[in-house]
Amino acid sequence: MRFASATYPIGVDMTGSALGRAEVAVELGRLDEARRIIGEALVEQPDDPVLLERMADIAYRLDQTDEALRYATAAIAADPARIDAYLTAALAYDAYTMRDEALTHARMATRLAPDNVAALLVLARVIADAATSDKPRAEARDALERATQLAPAHAGTHAHAAETCRRLHDSDAARRHVEAGLAEDPAHAELLQTRARLDFENIATRDKAVATLRGLLGSNPGNAGARRLLAEIMWRALIRLAAWGWFFAAAVVALSMWIPTGGMRVLTPALFVGVLGAWFGVFRKLSRQLPQGYMRKRLLRRPEALSALVIGLLSSFVADIGALVLRSDWSAEDVRGGYIVVLVGVVGAALAHLLLFGAWVVRRDGESDRSAGEEFALSSVIIVIVGGLLFVGMLAALRHWARQPAAFGVFVAIVGIVVVTLLLEILLVQALEYRWRMFDVYVGGVLLVAALMALAIWWGLHQTATQTFHSDERTPVPTAPKSPPTVPTFHFTPPPVPTFHFTPPVQPTPTG
Repeated sequence: MRFASATYPIGVDMTGSALGRAEVAVELGRLDEARRIIGEALVEQPDDPVLLERMADIAYRLDQTDEALRYATAAIAADPARIDAYLTAALAYDAYTMRDEALTHARMATRLAPDNVAALLVLARVIADAATSDKPRAEARDALERATQLAPAHAGTHAHAAETCRRLHDSDAARRHVEAGLAEDPAHAELLQTRARLDFENIATRDKAVATLRGLLGSNPGNAGARRLLAEIMWRALIRLAAWGWFFAAAVVALSMWIPTGGMRVLTPALFVGVLGAWFGVFRKLSRQLPQGYMRKRLLRRPEALSALVIGLLSSFVADIGALVLRSDWSAEDVRGGYIVVLVGVVGAALAHLLLFGAWVVRRDGESDRSAGEEFALSSVIIVIVGGLLFVGMLAALRHWARQPAAFGVFVAIVGIVVVTLLLEILLVQALEYRWRMFDVYVGGVLLVAALMALAIWWGLHQTATQTFHSDERTPVPTAPKSPPTVPTFHFTPPPVPTFHFTPPVQPTPTG
């Protein structure tokens, strides 16, 4: 949800023909037209603080954060008392994760108008986004309480309070504000969007979220927030298809460390059938949830997404070919080749994941939601790192008793490839959203983790190439001859019998 100061009950006097026509366009959801109207007025009055302030707000609604910050700064320079300009600047800095600057501008607005509802709501939002301990969270809740006390019957106030509570991970408070706001205005778009978001975050109520969004788009097809959230539901589901390829490869490699070939012949086909079932289930569910033709139209406009789906499906088959080798009675070198084929499938799934993520966060048809994409990638990488490190540690401790200890290096390489892919997606959002500020502590941390994972991938690949793999190759059993063997004949020649000649001694002749 985008946060726009013009929706607050702050009593801004929208005088002048341009401001009036722009406000009507905003209410009708025609933000580009409103931007054109204010732009034409600024040509005649380039230093008018009210026009600059309004242009900043419209640019922010259009996700043009750089432009919003530039116009807000110009409005403050023209009139340092422009409260809405401070609020837009605070929200723009907050979008850039420049928390100190955001807090400075939000606190300046509350200092100028301590009882201004919009200022209190923006201050609570900025604090909630920057909060790392209970103390700032308590300050954010206090600001929300003051705002709702000042405007208890204003649906917009409850809408922004609900969104801030959701960011504070207080779903119960968020739902209370949603219900209170809808009691005042049952058709309030932002409240319905927040309700849909809360339902979407709960697996058991996701169908209700889609139904709410379809109702919103039915009454207002140009509702940008509803379109972004509906697109997010679709892209999250499609991205999970590529992740199924990762799961299959990691499961096959981990099982091959311990399960003999006979067991692998049973388990790997079951895993692969599960992956195909997941593909079928995702498309079946999306086709039932989304408006008719919604998914087809968006995929046809994004050839990279269609390519990603083809690559992801082929990668699953490639990984299954590697698993086929691992469950066969082939030589040790063939087993090594099977693991290499599995890794090729993992890389293909990574490419599919990147392409689908890019199709989501790159602006097209007004459906890009980069903040949600970055949040998705960041939460995914945290889950993979924590879970992956625990599993890697367990396999490392037990691998010396494993049937195939050399497969440990393959598993490490798979985890590294998955983490690097998710980190690249975070950097993609940074490059798209923060073009003028490409390097900071956050980006540096992402690059450091990516470098460590690259080393892990290198180590895993080196182990795969150099370690000795075992196979269940059987020694051929000798077959019985078709004809009796030829029995060799032996000829024995007795040695010659020695002959003995006896010569009697000569008797002396007697003499006479």
